[in-house]
Amino acid sequence: MAVRFNPTQDETFELEGHGKYNFVRHKEHVEGLVAEGRYAEACEARFTAFQLIAEVLPEDEAMALRWEHANSRAAISIMYGSAVDHFRIGDLEMTMAQLEMLLECDPEDHFEAVNLLALCYVAMEEWEAFDELSIDLTEKAAEAIIARLWATFRRHGEIDGKGVELLRSRHKAFYAELVATEHPDDDAFRRDISSERPTMAAEAREWWMLTEPLWSEFPEFIEKLKGGNRTLLS
Repeated sequence: MAVRFNPTQDETFELEGHGKYNFVRHKEHVEGLVAEGRYAEACEARFTAFQLIAEVLPEDEAMALRWEHANSRAAISIMYGSAVDHFRIGDLEMTMAQLEMLLECDPEDHFEAVNLLALCYVAMEEWEAFDELSIDLTEKAAEAIIARLWATFRRHGEIDGKGVELLRSRHKAFYAELVATEHPDDDAFRRDISSERPTMAAEAREWWMLTEPLWSEFPEFIEKLKGGNRTLLS
């Protein structure tokens, strides 16, 4: 068989694949295209690989894949990467479907996809889904706090002062990036984010660049935060 799910002792499955179901090879192909600057082709190749994964996954049950298994880990990486691709172009419905599938395959959430999914739910006003997901939004993650803040603003038109203070005190770099007037994608940032130990400021800038399409479409939240920041500084 070209593809097979091998059960493991920890109640996960190893996605063994050959030929077109060798997702390690798919991932390497995509990475090669990215390295050559052929980003559109990389996105297309990644989505093709995602479709193959979706094709073999069972429809009637969640299939948790074993992260330590190379082909399974490559499949998980492809799923997340393709979801990000669709998020960047504003296709939030596809992004949500892909991230929901990803979390079924990777319940440990190695890419912290829950935070991106939460933003999608808020943008689409999928409040029931957001409320169910919110138990997984931890205060240890700046992205989760921001998702909660934005949800409150979208629902009630108000900024949660306690949430802002939590963000400012525990995740200063992310707060600073949210209220900054410029977010330069310069050489200094590139060197920082590609280093072995990128600074929190660089990670916050990288997150901003990922989520910027949302804030361009929904600028009111950021403007409200900036207004509050000016009040705090005055």
